[in-house]
Amino acid sequence: MKPIEMLLDEENELTFQVNIEGSRPADASCRLFLDNASVGLMFEADKNQNGEIVVTIPPLKHVLKEGIYDMSLEVIVDDKYFQPLTIQGSFENSLKVTAEAVVRRKRKTTSVSANTIVENKREKKPSPVVAVQKPIPQKTVNQQKVKQKLTEKDIKNLITSIVRKNKK
Repeated sequence: MKPIEMLLDEENELTFQVNIEGSRPADASCRLFLDNASVGLMFEADKNQNGEIVVTIPPLKHVLKEGIYDMSLEVIVDDKYFQPLTIQGSFENSLKVTAEAVVRRKRKTTSVSANTIVENKREKKPSPVVAVQKPIPQKTVNQQKVKQKLTEKDIKNLITSIVRKNKK
């Protein structure tokens, strides 16, 4: 017979139809016995209105581990013991949650720095020629404007004189 599937973390209800035949009427009590090598549990049964036997098994999450357990229905009539049914129950958790730690090594950040300046020793190209218009003195206003070509040295001298004027 295939095991009856039950949940460890929820209440389970089993219903049995029990027929007692005899020459005289007698009171009967029923119970369900759950057994394996390490634990034995007993659950009292109640009769419902249809004459069926109902066994309520509470959540057993903290008592049993997942697995298959032998169960037997025991009936006691007056002073006589009967075991009319033996079954197996497969107990499982209704929900499993697992967590696993993931350890990741922190990668070292790469940094780049430069401490020296490298000069390019290629042949220097001649500096471009810049045409600058010199201010015309007051007395030659009517004369024609003169353009003059400046050398690199002239440009440097102009820059240093401007810087000196700004500092004052």
